[in-house]
Amino acid sequence: MALSLLLALSPATVTEIPKNFLLTERDARRHLDPYEADEQGYEISDKLTKPLELNPCGHRRAVDRGRVAARTITHWTSGPSASSEQLVIYKSPRDAHSALTRLRAEVKRCARKGDPSAPELKIRWRTSKAKAGDEATGMGYQAWQDGGANQTISGIAARRGSALMIYMTDEGIYDPGRLTKNAGKMAVKVCRLPGVC
Repeated sequence: MALSLLLALSPATVTEIPKNFLLTERDARRHLDPYEADEQGYEISDKLTKPLELNPCGHRRAVDRGRVAARTITHWTSGPSASSEQLVIYKSPRDAHSALTRLRAEVKRCARKGDPSAPELKIRWRTSKAKAGDEATGMGYQAWQDGGANQTISGIAARRGSALMIYMTDEGIYDPGRLTKNAGKMAVKVCRLPGVC
Protein backbone atom coordinates (compact mmCIF):
# COMPACT_ATOMS: atom_id res chain seq x y z
CA MET A 1 0.00 0.00 0.00
CA ALA A 2 2.74 2.47 0.99
CA LEU A 3 4.77 1.66 -2.16
CA SER A 4 1.80 2.17 -4.48
CA LEU A 5 1.03 5.51 -2.77
CA LEU A 6 4.65 6.59 -3.16
CA LEU A 7 4.61 5.69 -6.87
CA ALA A 8 1.35 7.57 -7.34
CA LEU A 9 2.85 10.70 -5.76
CA SER A 10 6.14 10.48 -7.68
CA PRO A 11 6.33 12.65 -10.80
CA ALA A 12 5.93 10.70 -14.04
CA THR A 13 8.92 10.52 -16.31
CA VAL A 14 9.17 10.24 -20.08
CA THR A 15 10.20 6.86 -21.41
CA GLU A 16 9.03 7.44 -24.97
CA ILE A 17 8.71 10.55 -27.13
CA PRO A 18 5.24 10.68 -28.76
CA LYS A 19 5.00 10.16 -32.52
CA ASN A 20 5.17 13.42 -34.54
CA PHE A 21 6.39 15.37 -31.49
CA LEU A 22 9.46 16.93 -33.12
CA LEU A 23 9.00 20.01 -35.32
CA THR A 24 10.17 18.31 -38.53
CA GLU A 25 8.67 14.91 -37.79
CA ARG A 26 5.43 15.09 -39.81
CA ASP A 27 7.43 16.00 -42.93
CA ALA A 28 9.97 13.28 -42.13
CA ARG A 29 7.25 10.61 -41.92
CA ARG A 30 5.47 11.75 -45.09
CA HIS A 31 5.70 9.35 -48.04
CA LEU A 32 7.81 10.85 -50.82
CA ASP A 33 7.02 10.19 -54.46
CA PRO A 34 9.94 8.81 -56.53
CA TYR A 35 10.90 12.25 -57.90
CA GLU A 36 10.97 13.78 -54.39
CA ALA A 37 12.90 10.78 -53.05
CA ASP A 38 15.65 11.51 -55.60
CA GLU A 39 15.89 15.11 -54.38
CA GLN A 40 15.61 14.75 -50.60
CA GLY A 41 15.25 12.28 -47.78
CA TYR A 42 14.87 11.86 -44.02
CA GLU A 43 16.11 9.43 -41.41
CA ILE A 44 14.47 9.01 -38.01
CA SER A 45 16.26 7.29 -35.14
CA ASP A 46 15.16 6.64 -31.55
CA LYS A 47 18.50 5.09 -30.54
CA LEU A 48 19.70 6.18 -27.11
CA THR A 49 23.28 5.45 -28.16
CA LYS A 50 23.30 7.95 -31.05
CA PRO A 51 25.79 10.75 -30.34
CA LEU A 52 24.64 14.34 -30.09
CA GLU A 53 24.23 15.93 -33.52
CA LEU A 54 26.71 18.64 -32.53
CA ASN A 55 29.74 16.45 -31.94
CA PRO A 56 33.04 18.40 -31.84
CA CYS A 57 35.18 15.44 -30.74
CA GLY A 58 33.65 12.98 -33.23
CA HIS A 59 32.23 10.42 -30.76
CA ARG A 60 30.75 7.35 -32.43
CA ARG A 61 28.37 6.69 -29.54
CA ALA A 62 26.66 8.80 -26.91
CA VAL A 63 29.00 9.79 -24.08
CA ASP A 64 26.46 11.66 -21.93
CA ARG A 65 24.66 9.87 -19.10
CA GLY A 66 21.14 9.58 -17.83
CA ARG A 67 19.24 9.38 -21.14
CA VAL A 68 15.73 7.93 -20.96
CA ALA A 69 14.41 8.80 -24.44
CA ALA A 70 15.76 10.29 -27.66
CA ARG A 71 14.77 11.05 -31.22
CA THR A 72 16.99 12.31 -34.04
CA ILE A 73 15.75 13.41 -37.46
CA THR A 74 18.26 14.09 -40.22
CA HIS A 75 17.32 15.63 -43.57
CA TRP A 76 19.37 15.77 -46.77
CA THR A 77 18.76 17.36 -50.15
CA SER A 78 20.45 17.00 -53.50
CA GLY A 79 21.62 20.63 -53.13
CA PRO A 80 23.62 19.18 -51.40
CA SER A 81 22.54 20.33 -47.97
CA ALA A 82 21.76 18.72 -44.64
CA SER A 83 20.01 19.62 -41.40
CA SER A 84 18.95 17.82 -38.25
CA GLU A 85 16.72 18.03 -35.20
CA GLN A 86 17.42 16.07 -32.03
CA LEU A 87 15.60 15.77 -28.72
CA VAL A 88 17.12 13.91 -25.78
CA ILE A 89 15.27 13.46 -22.47
CA TYR A 90 17.32 12.77 -19.35
CA LYS A 91 16.48 11.39 -15.93
CA SER A 92 16.85 14.83 -14.38
CA PRO A 93 17.56 18.49 -15.22
CA ARG A 94 20.98 17.95 -13.65
CA ASP A 95 21.82 15.22 -16.21
CA ALA A 96 20.64 17.47 -19.07
CA HIS A 97 22.69 20.39 -17.73
CA SER A 98 25.76 18.12 -17.46
CA ALA A 99 25.32 17.03 -21.09
CA LEU A 100 25.21 20.65 -22.29
CA THR A 101 28.17 21.62 -20.08
CA ARG A 102 30.18 18.72 -21.49
CA LEU A 103 29.27 19.74 -25.04
CA ARG A 104 30.51 23.31 -24.43
CA ALA A 105 33.76 21.95 -22.99
CA GLU A 106 34.24 19.67 -26.00
CA VAL A 107 33.97 22.62 -28.39
CA LYS A 108 36.99 24.13 -26.63
CA ARG A 109 38.87 20.84 -26.29
CA CYS A 110 38.36 19.75 -29.90
CA ALA A 111 38.08 23.21 -31.51
CA ARG A 112 40.72 22.36 -34.11
CA LYS A 113 40.34 18.60 -34.28
CA GLY A 114 40.55 17.36 -37.86
CA ASP A 115 38.67 14.59 -39.63
CA PRO A 116 40.93 11.51 -39.97
CA SER A 117 39.05 10.48 -43.12
CA ALA A 118 39.80 13.87 -44.72
CA PRO A 119 43.18 15.09 -43.42
CA GLU A 120 43.26 17.87 -46.01
CA LEU A 121 40.42 19.65 -44.17
CA LYS A 122 41.10 22.00 -41.26
CA ILE A 123 38.10 22.19 -38.92
CA ARG A 124 37.52 25.06 -36.48
CA TRP A 125 34.66 24.88 -33.95
CA ARG A 126 33.32 27.87 -32.05
CA THR A 127 30.48 28.90 -29.73
CA SER A 128 28.28 31.98 -29.50
CA LYS A 129 25.61 33.30 -27.15
CA ALA A 130 22.04 32.10 -27.64
CA LYS A 131 18.75 32.42 -25.75
CA ALA A 132 16.26 29.55 -25.63
CA GLY A 133 14.80 27.48 -22.79
CA ASP A 134 16.66 27.50 -19.47
CA GLU A 135 20.09 27.78 -21.14
CA ALA A 136 21.43 27.60 -24.67
CA THR A 137 24.60 27.88 -26.73
CA GLY A 138 25.11 28.50 -30.40
CA MET A 139 27.88 26.38 -31.88
CA GLY A 140 29.23 25.05 -35.12
CA TYR A 141 32.31 24.89 -37.29
CA GLN A 142 33.92 25.86 -40.53
CA ALA A 143 35.98 23.44 -42.57
CA TRP A 144 38.83 24.92 -44.58
CA GLN A 145 40.70 23.42 -47.52
CA ASP A 146 43.59 25.04 -49.40
CA GLY A 147 42.96 28.35 -47.62
CA GLY A 148 39.27 28.59 -48.55
CA ALA A 149 36.09 27.80 -46.60
CA ASN A 150 34.76 24.40 -47.67
CA GLN A 151 31.74 23.93 -45.38
CA THR A 152 30.00 25.79 -42.56
CA ILE A 153 27.86 24.15 -39.88
CA SER A 154 25.56 26.22 -37.64
CA GLY A 155 23.84 24.74 -34.63
CA ILE A 156 22.15 25.50 -31.36
CA ALA A 157 21.93 23.33 -28.26
CA ALA A 158 19.29 24.33 -25.71
CA ARG A 159 18.10 22.83 -22.42
CA ARG A 160 14.68 23.06 -20.83
CA GLY A 161 14.26 21.10 -17.61
CA SER A 162 15.47 17.56 -18.28
CA ALA A 163 15.36 17.93 -22.09
CA LEU A 164 18.18 18.84 -24.45
CA MET A 165 17.30 19.91 -27.99
CA ILE A 166 19.68 20.43 -30.89
CA TYR A 167 19.12 22.05 -34.29
CA MET A 168 21.81 22.04 -36.96
CA THR A 169 22.19 23.04 -40.62
CA ASP A 170 24.96 23.37 -43.18
CA GLU A 171 23.14 26.02 -45.22
CA GLY A 172 24.59 29.54 -45.36
CA ILE A 173 27.15 31.27 -43.20
CA TYR A 174 27.73 30.59 -39.50
CA ASP A 175 24.53 31.89 -37.93
CA PRO A 176 23.14 29.87 -34.98
CA GLY A 177 20.73 32.71 -34.23
CA ARG A 178 18.38 31.68 -37.05
CA LEU A 179 17.89 28.31 -35.33
CA THR A 180 16.83 29.96 -32.05
CA LYS A 181 13.18 30.11 -33.13
CA ASN A 182 12.98 26.32 -33.49
CA ALA A 183 14.81 25.75 -30.21
CA GLY A 184 12.44 28.18 -28.48
CA LYS A 185 9.36 26.41 -29.87
CA MET A 186 10.60 23.03 -28.70
CA ALA A 187 11.60 24.47 -25.30
CA VAL A 188 7.91 25.33 -24.78
CA LYS A 189 6.62 22.08 -26.26
CA VAL A 190 8.74 19.71 -24.11
CA CYS A 191 6.97 20.98 -20.99
CA ARG A 192 3.90 19.02 -22.16
CA LEU A 193 5.86 15.83 -21.51
CA PRO A 194 5.51 14.43 -17.96
CA GLY A 195 8.31 15.27 -15.56
CA VAL A 196 10.41 17.31 -18.04
CA CYS A 197 9.81 20.80 -16.64
